Amino acid sequence: MKYKLLLSLLIVGTLFSCGDDDDAQPTLEVPQTYEFTRDGQSTVNFQGQTDRLNMVSEMKAYLSTGDAGETLELQKLLNMYSNENSPFEDPALNASTKQLKDKTFETEKKTFEELFDAAAIASTKGDAAAGVAGRIARGSGKTILVNEKGQEFTQLIEKGLMGAVFYSQIYNSYLSDAKTGDDVDNTNLESGKNYTKMEHHWDEAFGYWGVPTDFPNGNPVLPDEYKRFWANYTNGRDALLGTNKTLMDAYLTGRAAIVAKRYDIKNEQKEIIYEAHELVAAGTAVHYINEALDYFGQNQGDFLHVLSEAYAFVKALEYSPVRKITEEQLSQIKNSDFGTEGDFWTATVAGLQNAKTTLVSVYPELEPVKDEL
Repeated sequence: MKYKLLLSLLIVGTLFSCGDDDDAQPTLEVPQTYEFTRDGQSTVNFQGQTDRLNMVSEMKAYLSTGDAGETLELQKLLNMYSNENSPFEDPALNASTKQLKDKTFETEKKTFEELFDAAAIASTKGDAAAGVAGRIARGSGKTILVNEKGQEFTQLIEKGLMGAVFYSQIYNSYLSDAKTGDDVDNTNLESGKNYTKMEHHWDEAFGYWGVPTDFPNGNPVLPDEYKRFWANYTNGRDALLGTNKTLMDAYLTGRAAIVAKRYDIKNEQKEIIYEAHELVAAGTAVHYINEALDYFGQNQGDFLHVLSEAYAFVKALEYSPVRKITEEQLSQIKNSDFGTEGDFWTATVAGLQNAKTTLVSVYPELEPVKDEL
C-alpha cells in the first residue's frame, strides 16, 4: 500500500511540474481540504450519507436504552431501519427520503431484522448466562443486552451497519465501475445540480467515511460530532498505521483526478482506498481481540462486549470485493476461534490468539504493532 501511495504522489508531482507543456496531460489541482467548486459554487454533496450516519447514531442510542434495562420495541427498530412512521428524534431524519434498509448489503437485510426481533425479546428477559439471552453487567457497573451466544446486540447492529451499509456502499457501489468507472458520465452536470455523476458518486463514497472536510488537519483532528463509525476507528488506528493521511490524500487526489479527467490517477486512488479501509477494519479487529484477551477470565460482561466488537469488524471484512482475507479464514475466526459456532461463552485464549495470528498474517502491516493496537 505504501508503494502504491508513493507511486501515485510521484505521478501527481510530475503532473504539476509539466503544467506548461502543451503536450502534457491536465494538471491536478489537489486541495488541502475536501472542497471542490465550479463557477464559484461547491460541487460536493453527500447529505444522504450524513443522514444515514445520523440514523445509525439514533438507532444506537435507542439500543443503549435496552442495555440499560428498558424494553425495546421491535416495530420502532424496524421503522428506524426503513425510515417509516417518523421514528427519529431529529425531524430532519423523519423528513429525509433516505433509509438504511435499501442500502444494506442484500443478503444481510433479513439478518438485521432478525437481530431487531431477538433484541426486543431479550430486553424483556432477566440475567444472561451461557445459552440464555438477557443482560450482563460490565466492570463499569453498566449492563449490556446479549443473545444466547453472548453477542451484544448494540454492537452487532451498530458495527454491523457500519459494515453492511457504510463499508459496503463505499466498496460495492460508489467505488465500483458502475458508479466511478471510466465510462461514467463526467461531462454533463446532473439536472439542477453543479456536479457530474462521477464527481457525485466519489463524494458519496467519501461521505460514508464520515470525516470532516479538513481531516486530518483540523484542531482537534476529529471533533466530538465526528467521533463515530469509520472516522473514529480510522483515527483510532492512525498512530500505529498512519491511516488518516493515507485515506484523505487518496480521496482528495482521486476527486481532483476526476475533475482533471485523469482516470489513471483516479483508479490508483481507488486501490489505495480499498486497501486502507480494509486495513483499518483488520487493525480494529486485532485491537478488540487484544482487549478480549485482557478481559478473559476477569470480567465476563466486558469480555463479551469487546469480543462483540471484534466479531463485527471481522465480519465487515466480508464486504470488500477485493479483500485479502479468504472466506474460509473469516469463517474460522467467527465460527471457531471466537467460540463454537460463534458462541462467545465457549471462546478460549488459544482461539483468540489464533484469530489474531490469522489477521496479522494476512495483513503484515499489523505485525510490528500487533500487541499495541
